[in-house]
Amino acid sequence: MRSFSAVMFRALYSDSITLHLISEDNQAHVETLFQGFPDSEAMVAELRENYLPEYRHGRRMTYGFYSLLGEELAGMTVLTIDSWEERYGSTGADVFEHMRGRGVTPRSKPHLFYLAFELLGLNRVATGHRVSNLSSKRSIEKTPGFQFEGVMRESGVNERGEFEDECLYAILRRDWERLYDKSQVRVIH
Repeated sequence: MRSFSAVMFRALYSDSITLHLISEDNQAHVETLFQGFPDSEAMVAELRENYLPEYRHGRRMTYGFYSLLGEELAGMTVLTIDSWEERYGSTGADVFEHMRGRGVTPRSKPHLFYLAFELLGLNRVATGHRVSNLSSKRSIEKTPGFQFEGVMRESGVNERGEFEDECLYAILRRDWERLYDKSQVRVIH
C-alpha cells in the first residue's frame, strides 16, 4: 500500500472531465466557484459537510473533488477511505441541477477508481443509493464494475423524515483491472 505522502496531485483528467482535488488551501476559491446557481447554497453546504479533507492518524481519509465537464462546473465527487487496514473505501457525488443528465457522475468513476486502486492501493470501493433516488440508481447502474450486493434496511432518514432502505454496490480491484484502461486517466501535479 502506498503512503499518503506518495499521493500528491492537483487533479485527475479523463473523458473531458477534470476532477480538481479540494484542499484546505483552495476551499474558499471552490466556494466562490459554486456561487450563482439556484442550488448554490445546498451545494456549498454539501461541500462543507462531505467533501473537505479529513485526516486520521496522519492519513488522509477524504478525497473530495469539484468536477468540470469541459470548462463547465458540474458538481462534486468524493472517495472516502473507510479502512486503510482493510483497504476499502466508498464513493459518492453531488451534481448541480443544471448539469444533471449529462453522465458526469458515472464518467467520473474511472478517475476515482484510478485513485483508489492504482494510487492508494485499495481493494474495494462501495457506493449506494436510497431506494427513492432513481437518478443515483441509474448512475450507479451505468458504471461498469459496480455489482449489487444487497439492501441495508431503513439505513437512514430521507428528506421527508422517513426511514428508507439503501441499495449497496461495490467494485473490487480485480474488476477494475479487467474493465478499465488505467492509461485513460491522467494525473495532473
